[in-house]
Amino acid sequence: MSPQQVAQLLERFPGVQDLQAEQRAEEARWEAEWAAREREWQEAAEKAKAEGKPAPRPLKREEPPVYRYHGPTFRVPREDLVDVCRWLRDNPEFDMAYLSFVSAIDWPDRFEVVYHLWSPSRRLEVTLKVPVSKEDARVPSLVELWPAADWHERETYDLFGISFEGHPNLRRILMSPDWKGHPLRKDYVYEDPQWLVDLAVQRQREIAATGDGWEERGSRT
Repeated sequence: MSPQQVAQLLERFPGVQDLQAEQRAEEARWEAEWAAREREWQEAAEKAKAEGKPAPRPLKREEPPVYRYHGPTFRVPREDLVDVCRWLRDNPEFDMAYLSFVSAIDWPDRFEVVYHLWSPSRRLEVTLKVPVSKEDARVPSLVELWPAADWHERETYDLFGISFEGHPNLRRILMSPDWKGHPLRKDYVYEDPQWLVDLAVQRQREIAATGDGWEERGSRT
């Protein structure tokens, strides 16, 4: 995505944030801090040399603690999501005709719903991240814009428990309907669904009826 396209998007939607720009700013701050530390070390080394003392231990280069984005990435407020996506789809300069991915990230203080958009005609890819609180984990559905969002949103709902408002059929897609909890949440605690409990009980009864104990299973010749 060109700088002009980024500027056009940010001008159209002032609430959207360019996360790659934030990354570059964080890296620049880190480089400035590192340069200051190097100057301090150099001054200390020169002073030690003048005083006939051993030089201080050389600095070890550290990687900046910056979250890196490998393509155009934007933080989008929940209330702007549908308008931003419709604009990216319908604006011929972007032509984001394909929604390739929807999922989420469970951070300690929030969820982020993640969308990957692709333009085959422009050969552009954009990532959108929508933060939502864990107490109000919901976003509007994009099925109306991209029918392919249907299963993606169901999977995200199934695994994270995030609700997609307006989805035509929001129900589990990977886990059984009576599954308890959402397996990709960091606070998930596994609990056997009732059908699995019933299956185990039935299997135990079948084994008991044969007169074999669990320890004898597999010992026949």
